[in-house]
Amino acid sequence: MRLNQLVITLLSCLLLSCANSQANNARVPPTNGDGIKQIAADAYIYAYPMVVMATAREVMTAVPRAGREKAPLNQIANQRTLPTPDTTRPFAETDILSSLSWIDVSKEPVVISLPDAGKRFVMFSLVSAWGEVFATPGSRTSGNQKKDFVLTGPDWKGAVPTNMQRIVAPTNSVWMVGRAQLKDTADYDRLYRYQDKIAVNTLSEFGSKAAKPMSVVFNIDVDNRTPIFDQVEGMDARVFFEVFAKELKKNPPAQTDGAMVTRLAALGIFPDKEFNYDALPEHVKEGINSGYFAGQDQFAEFQRGTPNLKMVNGWGTPILSGKYGTNYKVRALMKKMGFETAAPQDMSFARAVVDGRGERLNGGFKYLLKFPKNQTPPVYGFWSVSLYNSRKFFVPNPLERYSLGSSQHLKMNPDGSLDIYVQAVSPGKNLESNWLPAPAGEDFNLVMRMYWPNQSVIDGTWKIPALEKIPEFKNLSENLN
Repeated sequence: MRLNQLVITLLSCLLLSCANSQANNARVPPTNGDGIKQIAADAYIYAYPMVVMATAREVMTAVPRAGREKAPLNQIANQRTLPTPDTTRPFAETDILSSLSWIDVSKEPVVISLPDAGKRFVMFSLVSAWGEVFATPGSRTSGNQKKDFVLTGPDWKGAVPTNMQRIVAPTNSVWMVGRAQLKDTADYDRLYRYQDKIAVNTLSEFGSKAAKPMSVVFNIDVDNRTPIFDQVEGMDARVFFEVFAKELKKNPPAQTDGAMVTRLAALGIFPDKEFNYDALPEHVKEGINSGYFAGQDQFAEFQRGTPNLKMVNGWGTPILSGKYGTNYKVRALMKKMGFETAAPQDMSFARAVVDGRGERLNGGFKYLLKFPKNQTPPVYGFWSVSLYNSRKFFVPNPLERYSLGSSQHLKMNPDGSLDIYVQAVSPGKNLESNWLPAPAGEDFNLVMRMYWPNQSVIDGTWKIPALEKIPEFKNLSENLN
């Protein structure tokens, strides 16, 4: 009897050991060289947005105190002036001042306090560590009255004050991109007062009168000179996946990412474990390195072959933005193109590099952007059209004017239509209110932004008119020489 019990016990242990082994192996896909290479290639594309976001956070928080573009974690950087031709940020926005904050909710919730905005359009995009907008407090969603929002992490359990609205973040790292409308140069002081009342505090600090420290300890080794995307492109496979694995532990994948998370195990990457590149078998390291470069090549090929703009009347609008699910290539592409700091319902934009006949926009010609009566951009917020040179920067001009839109005092035609003159020389003193200066003889871009657009903008029912080349001025550059 005892012998039988011993045999049964041994068999039970053996079966349990096999079961555990099978369970562990179930987490790890086939580990041959080609299999690991393909997993690493797919993992590069999957991880790309998170690595970009992590790099951006490191760069933008590596300061001792809040400034105008950077601030420590859970503090706010308030932009105080509009961009100029000296600004090196491509396609800089011209009608808003931004309030930026990298927020950490891993330890406890954070309270975002927004003051009363009056009649000013405001929006505060909350972007996850995966680079996707998940909430937008502001004029469209919550109104302009004073309000406090409690931002909680994905796993936080607890009650929030009854007078606050809870927003559940899908990740513990969140980027807040606030935009507040600047109506004109006389509006600066009023907008400054609004910005100064925006606050970010941990829930335990909220309501406390204790002043925040003026400066904090920060990482002095962070590269503040190399552009963020260049830093990511310059990483080798080991550094790239180390950054990703570290972020993955703090920022959980979506439920729909189960298949990818299972495949990552073959690379030694788990959401709940440390990633130890040195401890990996040599064939796994080789697969990771070769797969990393293969992933870069596949991503570049996808970018070249994927139309990302829908062209109508010479204006291109994004066709890939939105919720991506498991379409990781599209998500990575949108992050690389920098489109994910606003939901389409909050801000729609279009870019023109050609006129209505498909000819390249050039300051050697005069153009007319004509909106028929009652056909100006249909928005609940405001709209503007900005001009940039071929390098995507503003163009110096005597008016120091880089955009026109509903915030300016535009002159309407007697029949109710609106003309905007895009050209290098003045259309005449009586029309200068509607003049958007262009660079003489040089190619340029136009970007139209529509804040809180009507549904007809989002679904494409309303269309931006094509730019008309004024025929009697065939080539202004000849007259300017």
